[in-house]
Amino acid sequence: MGGLNIRILRRVAWVGLAIVLLVDFVLSWRLRGGAGLGVVVLLGLILAVGLTALVLMPRAAGTLLGNKDLLVPLALVTVVGKLLGWLSAAPVLGALLKPSLPLHLFNMSFGLSLSILLHIALTVAYATWMTAALLDLVRTRNGDPCRVLPTARGWFWRVLALEFIGWITVMVVTSVLLLMMSVMGFFALVPMAVFAVAWNFATAALLPVAFEANGGFWQSLRTGVAASLGSLGKWWLLLLAQMLLLGLVFFYYSSGSGHTNVSWSVNVFWTGGYEDECRWYGKLVDALKTVRLPLVETMLTLLFGAFAVAIKLAIVQRLQPEPRPTVPPVAPSAL
Repeated sequence: MGGLNIRILRRVAWVGLAIVLLVDFVLSWRLRGGAGLGVVVLLGLILAVGLTALVLMPRAAGTLLGNKDLLVPLALVTVVGKLLGWLSAAPVLGALLKPSLPLHLFNMSFGLSLSILLHIALTVAYATWMTAALLDLVRTRNGDPCRVLPTARGWFWRVLALEFIGWITVMVVTSVLLLMMSVMGFFALVPMAVFAVAWNFATAALLPVAFEANGGFWQSLRTGVAASLGSLGKWWLLLLAQMLLLGLVFFYYSSGSGHTNVSWSVNVFWTGGYEDECRWYGKLVDALKTVRLPLVETMLTLLFGAFAVAIKLAIVQRLQPEPRPTVPPVAPSAL
């Protein structure tokens, strides 16, 4: 039954993804702008991500390539996320899904809508499913993500609480640091970058460790943070590479015809929940005053979504105890 389920999900995922990419291609073709930048950014990041995976986590990358069904949840969540975006742009349904409740956090403001709530639920459901599947793969060497669906659903609320803490911490600290920019100016970006690195280091293994940790929620949270910091030496360079490729620090400079264009920013985000949004593309589009291509955005989401899965797999693998060396038996000496 499990094999049948994964075959069905695999077909649904890849057919749906093919439709999404086709629609994005048509929409990008109609825009007729930004193609050169999109191709350069996409090819450059594919090369950078591939080299990072090959050099810093060859075991996890090889395991993921050998168990491609682990990417079925990523394809499904991408398709459903795109569908929600299209429905939000529809004339009738869009009115129901658009922001309706304005919220304020220090100097930040955003709207809470049905669309955002659905995206949050989708993100948490995906993180729950993927974390359970990765743990099962490392323990049993079975790469069928359908095996864990019956039990993974029971961990949804714990993952929601863990991800809420991951997100809200970023929002609160970033808001406070942005308020400091009126006093510190440019130098306020330094503590923002330091916080982003420190928070992601402290929560790298939070989901896989706290997922099934003994004790209550807060105990599982402390256990996850302790495991993240205690084993930081096993993956800090990999996490730093991921943050830089996602666009933790962005800098752009160009000059010509008597004009100089300088763009500099620090982007704070949480990578502990399978982060897949690459800031480089959007920032370059804004700096060069061109248009975003939906096809490039979707391809980058898939690229960094798979990259996040591989990194979490590497973390789970490196959390496992080292196998004890076996001592070969000593042959009895001749009498």
